[in-house]
Amino acid sequence: MINQSNNTRERLMKELQAYSFALYDLILYLDAYPDSKEALSEYNKYLRLATRAKTQYEQKYGPVTAPQEPNSWEWTKGPWPWQIEGER
Repeated sequence: MINQSNNTRERLMKELQAYSFALYDLILYLDAYPDSKEALSEYNKYLRLATRAKTQYEQKYGPVTAPQEPNSWEWTKGPWPWQIEGER
């Protein structure tokens, strides 16, 4: 059971990282070609995918990033993303 949970956690984090990378790459492309409708469409697609992956991850495992509210420290509880790899 623990193995399956760790695999799911790792898979969701890798998805989020991949979508975030694609978004960053598309932002750089759109900086050079701001009128590209195809690139903007791809950006919006990956933004939806990244948002969905982040929501899924956070619902199961907690926040990925620090919250915007200054009095909320929930994100400090639980393992940090780089600590997950060492749990195997």
